[in-house]
Amino acid sequence: MSSTERAKDKVERVAGAARARMGNMAQNERSEAERVARRDEIRGEQPGEHVQEDARDTRDDFSS
Repeated sequence: MSSTERAKDKVERVAGAARARMGNMAQNERSEAERVARRDEIRGEQPGEHVQEDARDTRDDFSS
């Protein structure tokens, strides 16, 4: 195995681990979105209504 092949192998191992972590992040974000949607359904809110409330809260935080 040449040094070039070894370097490519090491890069692929690191890239594979990074791809796996990115996949986990995407799964976590999807789970969070599903959790928020269920919460909105339970509270009887329209989807995305909490976003408006959060934006108002953030605006208030900056204007205070």
